[in-house]
Formats: sequence, C-alpha cells, structure tokens
Amino acid sequence: MVTAGWLAVGACADGSGTGWVVLDDRGEPAPGALITVRDTAAGTAVTVYAAPDGTFDVPDGAVGPGRVWEFRSAGAEATPRAVLDGAPEGPVRLAPAAADDEPPASAFLAQLPDGPEKRRTIVDCGGCHTFNARHARLSGAHRPEESWRDALVLMQNMAGQGSGFPIMSSEVDPEADAAWLAGALAGAPWPRSVPLPAALTAGAARAVLTEYDVPEPGDLPHDVAVHPSGTLLVTGMFTHRMYVLDPGSGGWRTVDIPVPNANPRAVDVAPDGRWWVLLGAPQSMAAYDPAAGTWETHAIGMYPHSIDLDSEGRVWFNGHFTVAPELIGSLDPATGTVTRYEVPPPAPRWTSESTIPYGLRVDADDVIWATQLRGNHLIRLDPADGSVRLFEMPTSESGPRRPDLAADGTVWIPGFGAGTLVRFDPASETFTEYPVPDPDAAPYVVRVDRTRGTVWLGTGHGDVVYAFDPTTERFTAYPLPTRGALVRHLDVDEATGAVWAAYGASPGIPGKVLRIQPGGPDAG
Repeated sequence: MVTAGWLAVGACADGSGTGWVVLDDRGEPAPGALITVRDTAAGTAVTVYAAPDGTFDVPDGAVGPGRVWEFRSAGAEATPRAVLDGAPEGPVRLAPAAADDEPPASAFLAQLPDGPEKRRTIVDCGGCHTFNARHARLSGAHRPEESWRDALVLMQNMAGQGSGFPIMSSEVDPEADAAWLAGALAGAPWPRSVPLPAALTAGAARAVLTEYDVPEPGDLPHDVAVHPSGTLLVTGMFTHRMYVLDPGSGGWRTVDIPVPNANPRAVDVAPDGRWWVLLGAPQSMAAYDPAAGTWETHAIGMYPHSIDLDSEGRVWFNGHFTVAPELIGSLDPATGTVTRYEVPPPAPRWTSESTIPYGLRVDADDVIWATQLRGNHLIRLDPADGSVRLFEMPTSESGPRRPDLAADGTVWIPGFGAGTLVRFDPASETFTEYPVPDPDAAPYVVRVDRTRGTVWLGTGHGDVVYAFDPTTERFTAYPLPTRGALVRHLDVDEATGAVWAAYGASPGIPGKVLRIQPGGPDAG
C-alpha cells in the first residue's frame, strides 16, 4: 500500500502479506529499532524507527534498486544486526549482539567514576573526538598507563596551554591523568549499552532522518545554517570552503572563500540573505552576497568562535582564545567598525589562562548571552550600557558549550561535562538542571524551535539527538545511524520544524550533515 510520501510497510504486525516488521533476537517486536536505507552512490542514508509493535514506515523516495537495508536495535550495537541487499520480503529478525560490537562512546565514559575529575576529562579531552573504542582501547585491549600518558602529552602539545590552539586546561597532568584513566578502566569489561526506554523512542516513531555525506570525506563540517531559500549552508573547516546542500535533490555545490587558509567555523544568515562567516585562523569575518557572487572581508583582530546577528544588523562574535581581557565583539556592516567589550575574569586563575569563550547568542532585546567552556560561567553583556555580568554554572566543571534562547527569553545551555540540559531564567537569575537520559552523552549544542517550543540537544558522545519538551519536562531520543557522530552544531528550519545537524570528529568519521523530520516528510 502506498500513501502520499510514504511506503507503508507496517500494515501487519506479524509480517504477513505486505506488512514489514522488525523483531529482536528472541522474535519479539523491537520498538525503536533503526532501519537505514543506504544509497552509497548518492552518498545518502534514510533512517526510520520501528513503532512499539515493531512495524515501520519508509519514505517511498528512499526505496529503489541498489539500496542496502540495515537494521539494528535502539541500544548500543554499532554493527547492523541485519543487512539486506534490497527491501525485505517479510519480518526481519535481528541477530544477537556480537561480543565486540562497538557501543557509543558514552558507554566507555560510563566506566569512569563520576565526579569533578571525570567532568574535567570530558571537557578537556572530549571536544575534538569521541571517547570510543579507538581511543579508550588499544588493539582491542585495555590501554596501558604509558600509552595514556603518551596520548595526553601529544594532545597537550597540540592543544594545551602555550600551544597555537589552547583548548585544554593547565590542570591536565599526563602522569596523574594517565594513572587515573588506566586504573579506572583496567578491570572494566567491554561495555554493553542499555537500550533506550520505549518512552523515549515511541515519540519518534514517525520521524525520518536523512544523512548526507559531505563531498570531501576528510573535511570537518563545523556549523550549519538554514538559508531562506531552503538550502543548507555548511562550513568546511578543513578545506577552507563553504558548501551548499539542496535537500530536495541531495546535490552539493562549493563556494570558495578568497582568503588563504580561511578556516570557516561559524555561519549565520542576514535578513537580506547574505552569509556571514567567521574565519578562525585569519582572525576575520567575511560576508557573501549569493546574488552577486561576491565576498567582502573584515579583520576583527581575534580568533572568533560563535556568531549571531542583532536587530540592528550588527554581527556579534567572541574571541575563542582571548585572555585578560576576554573579549566579545561586534561588527557594524554599514561602517566596518569593530567594537570590543571586555569580560572580567571570574577568578585570578583566568588572568593567565583562557576560560575558552564558546557559545554566543543575542536575545530579542539585543542583550548578548555567552558561555565559558572552561571558566564554567554564563555571561550577560548589555551593549546599551556596556555592563557585563557572570553567572556561575550550578555544577562544577559542567562545560557549558553552545546555548540558545527560547521565545520567552530563557537561556538553554548544554552541560557537556555534567551530562545535563540547563535552563537559566533571566528574570529570577536561577538555573534548573535536567539530567539527560544517557548521563554520559556529553550534551554539546542546543537549538530551540521557537515556533513549537521544542528544545533540541545534540550530543558529543551519545550518538543521539534529544528533543526536550519544557512543558512536560520529557525527552524524546533520536538515535543516530552513524557511530561516533560528534554533533557540533544544530539549526532549526522554523517553517517545517526540521532540524539540521553537522557531525564529524578529528580524527574520526567522515563528515556528514543530518536532517531530522520529527513528524515525517510531509509534516510542516
């Protein structure tokens, strides 16, 4: 039976006739199981979830010759537990998990003892790549202490204090940290992940997830932005170019940036359709006019991280590595004037070491809200009078990364180290913490669907995106088909409710972008 936009394959729960159903290894329905239809030639993969009775629907556009169908449970196992060359002809039964199937990185993090040391380790060492078997193990065995020490020294040389990219704190001690990691993991078995509760997956039963391979597999798609035209803008951080994806056709095109080693990190779209792109290493900002095909660049004097526009058209950014003073800046496109604001250090330590300025958003009153990843504070900057206030996060070493603002002005913050979604109420100046269902998923980025009120949360180590309903205070889980999907950025298409994500790791999986259609392809 074919319905508009869908191939209805869940008509019969027992798999008889034309109905399709996925069963677990015991022959029972597998609610929340992932069904992925992969088109390797096109570089796309469409994923849906099984309903509570094991039935599932697949968009008719995903069905065709040469497609590979993969099935796995909603829990940990990375290796698909069933693979078919073509559509199934009846019920699909999942094979038992193999002893060495790789779970999400969060399952390895779960083996570390909870506390400040673990949270600091996640914040210091978990932002570039996931803590999966590739890093937590060595040739399939427990990593010895000397190997941990060598890895930490390498990371410290590349990204420690005094390096050209100082994102690790001065508290990293390769000797002590290696002993702690090796001791904590030495007796741990190969982790088995617990399947997501049905309550978390039932709400996603109609969802469709579509992955698109980035044209250059080794690139790092750092940020995404939905353009008013319906296309998706993607920053190619390693290839120094911009990508444009047409979701309708799945086609990509590239736009070169006329700046050597452009290092694009963040992108936003102005009301007139121009792209504003932060260029990290060149310490610049660039604007692209898609109608004219022309660029203009502005030197801003610092390595910027996050971007947002205010109601007057000013473009805001923060200095990723600025120290004493930590800086937040704005560019007036009309005059080219750059204005800088100093953020006072929250403690004496931060007069010589970066707090790692991270996320930044502008509210409806043009007040700036920003986070300090290592400094563990939320910042409020009012450009009207230049005042700056700092609010300490309620959990130490919580690692606030990329926040967002709801329509009512509340600030939603991902607690990367603490495993929490945090709400800050500017009126009462109070925090509320919500533990995420997988406490070791490492929440990385928040985007709020201001039309529908949903708070979307991308994770760094859980291979999952969550939708949080502030009214019911419930999470819905959207497990991802790719293992090691460190979700760095999200954007919401307010017109349709679709959510876009960028993920990749350094080193790690080939870069991908993902579209989540929570209500299916025909929802709007």
